[in-house]
Amino acid sequence: MNPSIIQDSSRSIRKQAFVLSVFTVAALAALVGYSWYWNTNNIYNEKINLALTEARSNWNKDASLRRWAAHHGGLYVPPNERTPPNPALKHLPHRDVVTTDGQKLTLMNPAYMMRQMAEEFEEDFGVKGKVTGKLQLNPINKPDEWQLKVLNIFESGKTDEVYEQQMIDGQPYLRYMKAMYMTEGCVKCHGILGFKDGDLRGGVSVSIPLTRYFTAASETNDSVLFTHVSVLLVGVIAIIAFAWLFSRLLISTTNEALHDGLTRLPNIRLFKNRLEQSFKQYQRDPSSIFAVCFLDLDRFKNLNDSRGHKVGDKLLVSLSHRLSKLLRPGDTLARMGGDEFTLLLCDISSVDEALNITRRFLASFKEPFYIDNDEIYTDASIGICMVTDEYSDIEDMIRDADIAMYRAKSSGKGRVDVYSPEMHEYAMETMQIENDLRAAIQKGQLEVYYQPIVNVANSRIDGFEALLRWHHPVMGDVSPERFISVAESSGQIKEIGKWVLEQACVQIREWSLQFCLDNEFTISVNLSGTQLTEQGTQEMISEALRQSRLKPSKLHLEVTETALIGHKTYAKQAVKNIRELGVSISIDDFGKGYCSLAYLQEFEFDTLKIDKDFVQDMGVDGKGLQLVRVLMMLARDLDMKLIAEGVETEEQFNRLSAMKCPFIQGYYFSRPVSAEQVKAMLDEGCHINVNRLLKKNLPSQIVSQVASGPHQK
Repeated sequence: MNPSIIQDSSRSIRKQAFVLSVFTVAALAALVGYSWYWNTNNIYNEKINLALTEARSNWNKDASLRRWAAHHGGLYVPPNERTPPNPALKHLPHRDVVTTDGQKLTLMNPAYMMRQMAEEFEEDFGVKGKVTGKLQLNPINKPDEWQLKVLNIFESGKTDEVYEQQMIDGQPYLRYMKAMYMTEGCVKCHGILGFKDGDLRGGVSVSIPLTRYFTAASETNDSVLFTHVSVLLVGVIAIIAFAWLFSRLLISTTNEALHDGLTRLPNIRLFKNRLEQSFKQYQRDPSSIFAVCFLDLDRFKNLNDSRGHKVGDKLLVSLSHRLSKLLRPGDTLARMGGDEFTLLLCDISSVDEALNITRRFLASFKEPFYIDNDEIYTDASIGICMVTDEYSDIEDMIRDADIAMYRAKSSGKGRVDVYSPEMHEYAMETMQIENDLRAAIQKGQLEVYYQPIVNVANSRIDGFEALLRWHHPVMGDVSPERFISVAESSGQIKEIGKWVLEQACVQIREWSLQFCLDNEFTISVNLSGTQLTEQGTQEMISEALRQSRLKPSKLHLEVTETALIGHKTYAKQAVKNIRELGVSISIDDFGKGYCSLAYLQEFEFDTLKIDKDFVQDMGVDGKGLQLVRVLMMLARDLDMKLIAEGVETEEQFNRLSAMKCPFIQGYYFSRPVSAEQVKAMLDEGCHINVNRLLKKNLPSQIVSQVASGPHQK
């Protein structure tokens, strides 16, 4: 199988995951880059703010000292080389004084003091300080260009504090300057310049070296950069890993969406995609013939009901493995759901090739499936729809393959059928039968017919077989061969079979009480494979016996060999449970299945019924005579009751009588007839002398149609 839809989907998912991861990585890189930029700038601004705080602290300290010195009129110190008399203060009459002991002193005003302290502070800590103004007593306090600009700002009244980063002697500094106003103590020295108390005299600047702050910021930035690069790398790895895992998950999810969860086979979506491709190829090249096949297991619902869904699921898995090994390259096997499978056969030459391939599939069902140490046999029905120019929609081909499958199932199961236009009408009729059958009991359309079983030795009627008939108001009498299979596939056989059993038990008990109480009639009722292995069947039989008060030994339940196929172990237990009730089990249509002798060996049957095909082939040239002799000997050796059914002629009766066949059933004595007709026979004593039946000419309108399916003879 060429899973192009999976490959295309996987490529698309990987491409989308790649594009998404690229955009995500780009977004993460942009986010990490912005975070790094913001943190770097924040660290830088934080260091500037720390430097500004230091500058303000220095200014505040200096301002406090100036106020103290101005409040005390300055400080007198002995003049020396470091502190000579200040020529800028020569206008003060008491700049220089002599103490009473002859010690000479000179005045250091606040500006003088602060200038010297600033010089020493700069030498020790690198912080520059200066008192300046546009008018100054000492030229050394003349403002530089930046200080002059700031003084102009102060004079404008916009602010009294300015700071700015500048380079001084090739080194970065934060220059801070704050306005200085005249106080009463300042007038003493600076009043000569025309300043009054409260006037803006100038300003004090502090320059903080930023190198140590920038060094600390650089170290922090290195850590921040490492952290951000690590986050980016981890993020990129995480995004790539997530994209990879996510794409794998999506691909896995896509595969899950295209495959059956139980069997891992392609599902209907993938099957239709492959079918669509084959259909387009056929439209381009009509020689590319292909076929759609629909496969459905026979009696799978019965297995599920009797053994449970776990066993059914295991069977489907085992079946899928087996069938997958039979696929040719390019073919597709898909599970539609339940026990339904579809098969696409590509590049076939004809319908014969499709038949040969599907027959190989059916042949694989001959081998048992081993589930939980149990042998399970199952079979399947297959419908084939060949592509033609008349098809324009793949859904129509799937529908017609399904129709052909149902035709194969209704024709006997375990076979292949090829779709033809006539099948569509048949399928519509089947649907109508299924719908109408649901209400057939309530509407009184179903009726139980009875066919006598004759004791050859005493020419008496030993009992009857109950056979179902359906009188449809539109379709007329519907053959049981037609509607019983529909009832089994739709699950309606459970309700119908229960109704037949109850009706037959009540009726035979009534006839026994009225006509032969000393030796009550037996009643044989067909039991489908679904009923046999379904849970609750034993209880249903017990309830029917209880309500009718029929002796269990007078009830014979007939099963066909095909009803046992597929669930031998469970069917064996079901047969055992039924026999424990005292009810007899008959194997019907014996000799027509695969392993009849093996079934006689494994199952405890009470009665063997020889199939009518063998009886009617007892002529001179037929092999039936020898087969009947063998079956009669086999029944005697196994101590089984023997009934030959399908006896229609006097010649057949005489041969069987000569062979000492104990019981016969067939048209020779009576067709299946209604309960009213049986009562008429019994009223005339036909049950005591069966030869009277040979003289009766029953009206044809009460005679049912001859057929060979379940519930009919």
